[in-house]
Amino acid sequence: MSKNGENVAPVVGMMLSRMAKRGPDGAGMATDDSIIKTESVQMLAAADIKGSSVLGHARLAIVGGSIGSQPFASCDGKLVMEHNGEIYNYKQLKRRLEKHHRFSTETDSEVVVHLLEDAYSQGGDFVEAIKKTVGKLDGIYALAMKDSVTGTMALVRDPIGVRPIYWGENGRFVAFASERKGLWAAGISEPTRRVLPGHALIITSAGKISQVRVAPAPAIRRRPALRTMQAAVDAYGKAIAGSMRKRTQDVKKIGIIFSGGIDSVLVAYLASKMVPEVICYTAGVEGSSDLDHARAIADKLGLELYAKELSEGQVEKLVPKIIDVIEDTNAGQVEVALPVYCAVQLASEQGIRIMLTGQGADELFGGYSWYPQVARREGYDKLRRYMLDDLTLLYKETLEREDKVAMAHSVEMREPFLDRDVIKCSMDIDLRLNVRKDDKFGKRVHRKLSQELGIPKDIAFRVKAAAQHGSGVHSLIDAIARKNGFDEEAVTDGYLQSLELKEKMGSSQRYGYMFEKEQKMWIAEPHVQMYLDSLVKG
Repeated sequence: MSKNGENVAPVVGMMLSRMAKRGPDGAGMATDDSIIKTESVQMLAAADIKGSSVLGHARLAIVGGSIGSQPFASCDGKLVMEHNGEIYNYKQLKRRLEKHHRFSTETDSEVVVHLLEDAYSQGGDFVEAIKKTVGKLDGIYALAMKDSVTGTMALVRDPIGVRPIYWGENGRFVAFASERKGLWAAGISEPTRRVLPGHALIITSAGKISQVRVAPAPAIRRRPALRTMQAAVDAYGKAIAGSMRKRTQDVKKIGIIFSGGIDSVLVAYLASKMVPEVICYTAGVEGSSDLDHARAIADKLGLELYAKELSEGQVEKLVPKIIDVIEDTNAGQVEVALPVYCAVQLASEQGIRIMLTGQGADELFGGYSWYPQVARREGYDKLRRYMLDDLTLLYKETLEREDKVAMAHSVEMREPFLDRDVIKCSMDIDLRLNVRKDDKFGKRVHRKLSQELGIPKDIAFRVKAAAQHGSGVHSLIDAIARKNGFDEEAVTDGYLQSLELKEKMGSSQRYGYMFEKEQKMWIAEPHVQMYLDSLVKG
């Protein structure tokens, strides 16, 4: 949105071009008075389009086939919208809406603009209409909505923040994008900002900006309803099966990020009962424990698995690429992203467009190794608050990274454990059923369900190393840093002071190390972080 009336369509074209991998199947722009759709970002950027307030979209076709490029307009032409994500109850919503709305596509996204139109027509302001609209959505979303009459724009994010949306401004305009690099392409420098989960960023035509909550955040239940193991397992089994059905409906072929841990094993096992073709993918340093366990477990369960073995030379070449993709030099983020990037790359090369991941299970069901010690030393009420913090911070500690890694290969990542019904179920379970004070396993309801579904006990109750360690990436990046002259002696006092000012990312860095000294291994050594930072300074 221009601050001085200038034509921003060329700027939007540059932004989309910088993120073209996110949408190789079509592109569109909504200007002040028209919507233009083309077959590609390149064709859109070459078109003669003008407008001082423009929405741009690049489409990855998952639902609705080849016809479904965005943005969409309401029937009365007053509202324009674009959507990144998946709406899992769109068929039910559409059946009610199509009686009095015209649909031009079979996509899930188009449902949202007609929901908003209905809510807005009932009176009230734009924000109230947005609250009513998102209250009916079961799914994940980053939305850009515009009231063409008033010129007000809204950026909206789902309650967990599965899909990213960033915004920023300079002297010329206010802009938003699914990745920071889109804003950088527009000449907007850091700091850029996020739309927070469950919030809407409202931008008026006069340039006033405010952020308001439009969807409730997950909440702790004062009195857990599920107090026995069998009741918890039965409820959880129903919730996760429903979540998986939503995320696999109409899918014929799907990939799984597979590490051999129970989270990815359960997702793969359930998917194999619902999807005709399920393929698992993993990556790690040659000889790493994750590779060995993933192969053995996939073989035992009859799952098809492809693995990519990484050498030191490959990892060294990949690190700068990973930093560019995830837009972050944080060592923990880089180390976890690298094997996932390679697994997704392998899947993409084999034609996979949708992948499932096990993210969220640890935060919901108590999987981190320091959780029992929190319960022992500070009690279950404090543990539950820590776990809720871990869940509500996933958006910036895990989900944004995973989204960018997947979209770098034009693949959509889906997260079954972060379904709204699974989250509600986890909050209904007495935490003592999942985490025992003398526990080394955690996630006991999660593991018990896996057993009841037919996963052998030795797999269901296997304790898995953290991704960066199990994959062998952590130690290898340390060796690469040293090879490039970054060791303990290279770290200056000034650099150590700058590290203290950096945000702590991840449960282990925020508080896990206080309860379990072994968790210090999860915190990157300063010389490693210094090496990673050096890759973007030069």
